Order: sequence, then C-alpha cells, then structure tokens
Amino acid sequence: MTNTTTERRRAPRAIALALAAGIAVSMAGALPAAAHTQVSPAAPEPGSTVTTGPVTVALETTEPILESGQKSIIVKGPGDEERYFGDGCTEVTNGTTLSAEMTLGAPGEYTVVWTLVAEDGHTQSSNDFEPFTFTWQPDEGQQSAEGSPSVPTCGDESSSGETGDEESSDAGSSDEASGSESQGDEPADNDASAADGGDIAWLIAAAGIVFIAAAAVVMIAVRRKMLADDAEDAAADDDAAAPDDTSRSGPPATS
Repeated sequence: MTNTTTERRRAPRAIALALAAGIAVSMAGALPAAAHTQVSPAAPEPGSTVTTGPVTVALETTEPILESGQKSIIVKGPGDEERYFGDGCTEVTNGTTLSAEMTLGAPGEYTVVWTLVAEDGHTQSSNDFEPFTFTWQPDEGQQSAEGSPSVPTCGDESSSGETGDEESSDAGSSDEASGSESQGDEPADNDASAADGGDIAWLIAAAGIVFIAAAAVVMIAVRRKMLADDAEDAAADDDAAAPDDTSRSGPPATS
C-alpha cells in the first residue's frame, strides 16, 4: 500500500477525531452556562419547630450574592387566607448568606418565599427549589404580627404588620391595604425571572441537539468516505496481485 493511500485513509479519521473533540469541548462549555447558583436553607432547620421570636430566616448559596441585586426573604403563614410576614428586607453576610428577621403570626406551618441575584447575574427564587417550611409554635407571651395580604416590599414600614395589641393590629391592617397596589408586582417579577432561566436552559438544550445532529451527519459522511476508500484500495490491491496473462503465454507459435 502506497504512502499516498495511507495518508488518504488517515485524513477522514483525523476529521472524525477533530469533530468528536469539538463536540466534547462545546458540551463542556454549555454545562457551566446551564448550571446556576444553588441555594439551601440555613435557618430554621427545614421541618423544625420554632417557639421563640423574632425568627431569623437564612439561606446559604454556593456562589456569592450580588448585593446590589434584587433580594428578599418573607414567609407565608398558615390558614386559608394568604398572609405574608416580614418586611422583605435582608442582610448579606460573608457574601453567601442571606438572612432576615421577622415576627410571625398564628401558630402553624410557614413557607419561606425568597429571591436573590447571584454574581453571575442570574436571579434565583423559591419558585426554583423545593419548598422551605418550618412550624411556628410560640411560647406564651411571644409577640405576634398580623401579616400582610400581599408580598411585602423592603422600605415599606406598613408591610411588616407587627402588632402589640388589637388596636395596633387594626392600624397595621389599614396600612397594608393602602400599600397593596404598589406591592402586587413582586410575584410577577419572580415568575418572570424563573421563566427567563427556563428559556435559557431550553435554548442551550436546543442548540446542543442541533449541534449533535449536525455532527452525526458529518461523521456518517466521513464513515462512508472511509468505507469507499477501503473498497477502492482493496480493488487496487487485487489488481496488483493478479498474474499477467501476457507474460505467462510464452512466445508465439511458428509454423
């Protein structure tokens, strides 16, 4: 087999190897883009029972939190009527801990509702993770709050709904009602952020599928070319190995 034939065989194989390497690099680059900051409950312990307040609710993140980004922690109280507790304000500690202190209302199970932005610019919220819940069973004499019918916004003093007696509770309810219009957009923002993250993930997945399909078509074409080259080489080898009929026939007969 000649050197030219060998080189011709090696070329398709080199193309296939380069294509496979390109797929691996592309998919490796897509994985970090699809992965986002992970968030886990830090306090109270999920499923635990808390008896004294104010209650500190905290979250831990795997990547630093963008302090200038949107961030909020409140809790949704028990009962058929939705009530939200806390003022929406938070504190960032050590770059990866988000916390808020709040006074709760009636005994029962509370669900933590939160939003934060990681340094990579991606917004995470409680809509993206398993529910974080705990039980509030206050000891005698613990302060309680009325809560808000809408999601509180940091900076709105009426949103916390804290009460010391029945009179202040009524006043807090009036303030909450007056501020509900400006607070009503918060859940929509969280839903939009979650939708944006889902759209990005779908786009990455779709691009990966298209790339893999194109790579498969090219690899099939390369494989066919390799098989055709092998068949051509085999035919050439057979022709070279066949005996020369002229050389074996001997001298022409004479009369």
